[in-house]
Amino acid sequence: MSPASTLPRESGRLGVMTPPRRGVRRALSVLAAGALALPLAACSGGDADAFCSEAEEAFANVDATGALGDDPEAFADAIAEQRQGFESIEPPDEIADAWATFTATFAELDDALQAVDTSDQEAVNEALAGFSGSADGEELSDASDRIGTYLTENCEA
Repeated sequence: MSPASTLPRESGRLGVMTPPRRGVRRALSVLAAGALALPLAACSGGDADAFCSEAEEAFANVDATGALGDDPEAFADAIAEQRQGFESIEPPDEIADAWATFTATFAELDDALQAVDTSDQEAVNEALAGFSGSADGEELSDASDRIGTYLTENCEA
């Protein structure tokens, strides 16, 4: 089962977050719903091999991060690590712009969490709610769809 199969998606659109644990899952689903909706395992062909392997690992880590929803400090630390992971992945040229949109949105989540006292659950909830409003849009949805299509066509399940 792919990591995405556990992430919610609402009526074809990326969901809006609600605090606290549910808000964590929603934050992750906003970022990964389209791209994670596909099983990842291995890829075929050149640079696609590295991308598929790295993307598989990164998305598996996103799923694991969702389990940290009851510990906002650990969640924020994990998001910071994930940001570095996503930013270090070199996407294929045909989805480079979509990947940039996806990683920029993940960076926005990290920035929102780093800007608050993560020992304060209410502050974390407010940061997640603010992020949700900015991340739930056509640009991210389109980028996720393009990444998902690439993964379906180029990465074996």
